[in-house]
Amino acid sequence: MIGLPMEIYILKFLHFLSIFIAGGIGIGGAVVQSVHLKAKQPPTPLVGRSMQILGIMGLGSLIVLWFTGLALHGIIYQGAYLGTAFAVKLIGATVLLLMSIIGNIHIYKSSKNKMPPNARLMKPITSIGRIALIFVLAGAVVTFNS
Repeated sequence: MIGLPMEIYILKFLHFLSIFIAGGIGIGGAVVQSVHLKAKQPPTPLVGRSMQILGIMGLGSLIVLWFTGLALHGIIYQGAYLGTAFAVKLIGATVLLLMSIIGNIHIYKSSKNKMPPNARLMKPITSIGRIALIFVLAGAVVTFNS
């Protein structure tokens, strides 16, 4: 059995790696979408497929973040209530995960039907996800300020 400190190091490594992956995908996806919107051109099928793969990777990294975060909370803080800021962080993380799931399902269905994603649906999903991310980051900064 892995000793407690090593388990924490592994979980933190996976947690930070997932943050890195999700952040990179979030920024990269936003840049690609912005460039296409400004050019008023839909992405090529290859770019669209790449975005689908990145969306799935982003969702996977959010799921890993959830599992490693819950495990770390249980190990380090024994599941104790960490205050309102942590609750805000968890609510933001929940909303972000839900937006990722909804967006990925919509993109999958659009692709399966050979239709472009519905911009009227995707725009609020993206905006809500970005706002949720602000709550996640602010909640983490306040909760883990030492």
